[in-house]
Amino acid sequence: MGYKNVYVYDEGLPEWVKRGYPAEIKEVYPKPKIPFINAADLKGMIDRKENIYLLDLRDEDDRKAGWIKGSKHIDMEILDESYADLPKDRKLVLIDLLGKQSYMAARFLTSKGYKDISMLEGGFVGGWLKAGYQDEH
Repeated sequence: MGYKNVYVYDEGLPEWVKRGYPAEIKEVYPKPKIPFINAADLKGMIDRKENIYLLDLRDEDDRKAGWIKGSKHIDMEILDESYADLPKDRKLVLIDLLGKQSYMAARFLTSKGYKDISMLEGGFVGGWLKAGYQDEH
């Protein structure tokens, strides 16, 4: 590429700021407080046919192993391209594999005007299956 005098600051931007060096920091997505919903409460909502929208964010391979009946699938990788199809007049319940990725999706969706969002605690494996609920194949 032609660059000869290049250095890498190994400690990263957080350490740079911590040391008091100047940096322009912009918050890309808001940091809302998104509630978790446990598997038992979600099962009750499903059984009562509450007006919820189950959004499965897992990739196609993980979804092939099973899913919650009635859930819709949008891979987390393409959420930014497909979110406009999601309803804003229903509670969105985000489902990921282990309950660790839903928060990023929730932050993104909040920035796009979605307000009623919950995340399945423990995700599909650590929440739904661990609680003993059936999956669809």
